[in-house]
Amino acid sequence: MAIKTNPEQLAMLKSQMDEANQKSHFIIFESTELDSGDNLRLITDYDSFKEIRKAHVDQAKMHILQDIVPITDNLAKWAIAESKAANQNDDPETLADLEHYTNAVLKENRIKLNQES
Repeated sequence: MAIKTNPEQLAMLKSQMDEANQKSHFIIFESTELDSGDNLRLITDYDSFKEIRKAHVDQAKMHILQDIVPITDNLAKWAIAESKAANQNDDPETLADLEHYTNAVLKENRIKLNQES
């Protein structure tokens, strides 16, 4: 795991996420590719979900599995991994962290995990 935080950093990030959550709450959704039937469970905020669903309407069916995700340490670490992946999308360690923390959030919320690569 490349993500290292201390309790103060996590508390500050969770506070920032709580503020962001007031504007557009976090959700867990499932995307199923229309061609292959492959599915993946992902985390995002509600406004982004609407945009993603609209942009991929011809490629995938998407639906919300959990509306409003509690802000936990794992969700905060997922946010760090998501941010890093957006900037370093080919870094294998970053992608592994994102996959790990996505599954950690899914597990916390009793949702089926994604297959780990």
